[in-house]
Amino acid sequence: MNSYYTVNILTDQIRINQFKSQKTKYVCPLNFDNKVYWYTEQQRIHAFGIIVKKKVKFFKGNHKELEEMRRLIGGKIVFDGIVNLFKCSNQIGEGADSKVFRVEDTVNKSLWALKCLERKDDFYQEIRMHQNLEHSHIIQFKEYFQGEQYYYIIMELMGGQTLSKLIERNLITTHQQCKIIIQALLQALVYLKGEGIVHRDIKPANIMFAQSGKLDSLKLVDFNFAMKQDDTNAKPILYGMYTAPEALQDSPIQNDKMDVYSCGAILYKLYSGEDIHPIRYMQESNVFYNILRNGSIDFKVLEKANTPKQAIRLIRAMLEMDPCKRVNAQEALQLEYFRNESLSPNEKRSRFQQRHQNDSFKIGITADFEINADQDARCANVRKMEIHKHH
Repeated sequence: MNSYYTVNILTDQIRINQFKSQKTKYVCPLNFDNKVYWYTEQQRIHAFGIIVKKKVKFFKGNHKELEEMRRLIGGKIVFDGIVNLFKCSNQIGEGADSKVFRVEDTVNKSLWALKCLERKDDFYQEIRMHQNLEHSHIIQFKEYFQGEQYYYIIMELMGGQTLSKLIERNLITTHQQCKIIIQALLQALVYLKGEGIVHRDIKPANIMFAQSGKLDSLKLVDFNFAMKQDDTNAKPILYGMYTAPEALQDSPIQNDKMDVYSCGAILYKLYSGEDIHPIRYMQESNVFYNILRNGSIDFKVLEKANTPKQAIRLIRAMLEMDPCKRVNAQEALQLEYFRNESLSPNEKRSRFQQRHQNDSFKIGITADFEINADQDARCANVRKMEIHKHH
């Protein structure tokens, strides 16, 4: 004989009541210590299950109502049965400890990205930080799945590339493009500060675009190193080119200004085409000593690149070595850089103009020879040289 129940989705739990008496029969807290199982047939959800006395107890229901239930609890509890709900098409990305695939929801046919990670103790660090975030410039997580060997995160599918790829391909070429990017990042930081979260790993590789060719679709991704502001038990981070110098201290002050510094380093790179520190300092073993010894940043590089004065003032304020003197994100957004409209949106910076000028004359050499130091180079035996001139 079948039993009938009603399911109530509350803020912090799933409550299953007996149909007639409405007495609560089962309770499943909405947290990452619990799991919901999905049973599907012919691309429809027919039942959900929870653990009852160490066994999975399934409850059948109307597929539309079960799909709505899935939407309401997604991101609040771990799911099981990813192979029944998603169809994988191709790999679209890869990180140090993860792979990302394009997937299709087999129930509603929507497209998503699936991040696959090996099971590890700190997996829930990222999703707990990301769980309740909702901002136009922060990637959205939809659901979390747990398998025998892997964890899976279902998240927004990005149609564009990472900022690092755009930089490599020299596709950021105008003042207006730089302004759109840094404004979106700072707006995301203002929101994160309100949520009490520090990202701690902002760099071009962790900045993506939801739509190709639309810089205002920028999304901040990868919250693996994120922490609650001033959390003294946060895991250490690896120092990189975009990391704030205070991260090197034994007891660093870890707040939103660390992320502001990272954004300043990115803006420096966008305008100058150079990193804020020579790469050799980052490759040497004693990074801490080198950064302190050579921590001063060469802002003349920006001047040589014809960077607007308002941009240089903003970058200086964001790259202040002392975090107590450094602007926060809200203060940065109030600076003249974001108010001044006198510059042409299509203004080209000199480094890109120079690059294109150099490209107009190419030499392809397929010869090798040696001469003595006192020998006239004109006497050298050059087997073949090809010169291509482009107009």
